[in-house]
Amino acid sequence: MEDKKVYEFGSYDKYGNLNSKYFIGMIFFIFIISYSISFIVVDFIEQIFNDNILSYQTLLKDLIVNLKINYYLINDNNFIAVISINKLYIFISMVSIFFYSYKTFINKTEQRKLRNFGLENYYLYKKLKGGYIYRVVNGEVMEYDKFLKQFDNMTQRNKMGSCEIKRIDKIGVKVRFKHPTPSIKLLQNLNVKDYMKKNKLFLGFAGGFENRCVPQWIDFKSLPHSFALLGTSGGGKSNTLNQILYSVFYNFHLVDKFVFIDFKGGVEAQPYLKLEEKYKTNKISVFSSSRLELYKMLIRLDIINKARQKYLISKNRKKFIDKFIFVFFDEISEILDFKTSNKQDKIIQDKSKEIIESLFRTGRSSGFKLFYATQIFTTVGSGLTNSIKNNTIFRILHKTESLEGIYSVIDKEPLEERGINVKEFQIGEMIIKNEDKYFNVRSLFINDNFIQDIKISKSVINKTFKNDMDIFITSVIEGYSFEDGIYSMEECLVDFGLI
Repeated sequence: MEDKKVYEFGSYDKYGNLNSKYFIGMIFFIFIISYSISFIVVDFIEQIFNDNILSYQTLLKDLIVNLKINYYLINDNNFIAVISINKLYIFISMVSIFFYSYKTFINKTEQRKLRNFGLENYYLYKKLKGGYIYRVVNGEVMEYDKFLKQFDNMTQRNKMGSCEIKRIDKIGVKVRFKHPTPSIKLLQNLNVKDYMKKNKLFLGFAGGFENRCVPQWIDFKSLPHSFALLGTSGGGKSNTLNQILYSVFYNFHLVDKFVFIDFKGGVEAQPYLKLEEKYKTNKISVFSSSRLELYKMLIRLDIINKARQKYLISKNRKKFIDKFIFVFFDEISEILDFKTSNKQDKIIQDKSKEIIESLFRTGRSSGFKLFYATQIFTTVGSGLTNSIKNNTIFRILHKTESLEGIYSVIDKEPLEERGINVKEFQIGEMIIKNEDKYFNVRSLFINDNFIQDIKISKSVINKTFKNDMDIFITSVIEGYSFEDGIYSMEECLVDFGLI
């Protein structure tokens, strides 16, 4: 016995096949209802103008009389007369039929399109400005991963442009079409100076849902304490780093200390050293060769971290919202994955790694902003520990060929929802993950000599804060465990200017 065909939407099924009998029946039904309602409405209006006493019985009697007249005219084969006296009602009925038929065939065609891409379990629930809402057909189940994959194919096949997809409830999916990430050509005449904002980190330009080029910022106070700049060589990491540094130097009033570490030649660090020589801020430190000096600086940062925690407790505060300490590791694997050759170097290396890991774990409330660049985000080959990775909240990913490398930074589902293929990124394009927020942007091109454009105003020392911190720093130093023969308590006190 043949199963009865199921038409989930009445006039068509989930495969987009038309239910002819139902469709013809609906047309006949719509004609009768539209004709009757239009006749009653027109009759009602005429009675008002003629000052007649209105009643439902009168309107229904007029409708029945009209139908009888039509019946007699049809029996006499006087179709011209029928059309003549009913032309307004027929016109309204035909308009209603047209709209029903148009909507049915549009929805049926959309359902056929979904069927062609294996998405017959979904239907178009609502059309939006610049997008759609799809829902699961009654009786079917949500297959979200399949929807992501197949809808991406449908988007490319039908040249629908870039799109962003997300769940809206247990059985719904929202699709919004947007402009792709702006091209280098589109951004080539823009100057980064024009996009600097007070207390804001400039991220780059995204393609908008309405505009082709939308600048993106994030408040420094809202930034987490840990940042990773990831991607293979040639993807634009150095340029993105320049863009971040431009924002930091533009907002130098927020900076209490700036430490730049570059042990892959030191070339990247030199401009910041010259900046300190020019403005004498007493805030900028650069390390590019001496691991001993870097070790001493990390000791001091560890002490500052602990002293700042004491300061917060004394002031009944949760975190620092200014006076940030920025630490940049230009290639962190050069620090963490360094192979030692003697006992003292091993002590320095082990302690340096311990402090770096501690800052990533505990530096959030103390106002630390820890940036590092690396080509890979896995523990093998980068020196990164699981603790550092897990405490890296803000992640910037440039072009990467390895799927393992990509998904170690950003989960698969958010990328698929946004139709983002990291393997196909062009220079300067990146995906940024900040906790549960994502930005797909392209950085502006910034010359390596951008430091020449930077002007730093002389900062006013907050003597009350400095005096308070000196007390807490002294207290931490007195209880700190120093390595004999490498860095002493007296040297540390001198470096802090406390003796």
